[in-house]
Amino acid sequence: MVESFKRLKSEMEEISEEQKNIREGQRQVKENFGIIESECKELKRETRLLIQRSARNQVKLAPFSLVYCK
Repeated sequence: MVESFKRLKSEMEEISEEQKNIREGQRQVKENFGIIESECKELKRETRLLIQRSARNQVKLAPFSLVYCK
């Protein structure tokens, strides 16, 4: 009977440690997801700025392209 209690206690400690590891893994995944989400937002912002700059440059260069097409 004592042996079964010791074994049960040992198994419970093992399960507790596994649960702790799972929670830590979940925390790390959540943290990494937050970092990725932040980087994604920054890339979208940079892409939007590049598109705006490109559009401005095309507007500026449009009169020159008409001159060379004649």
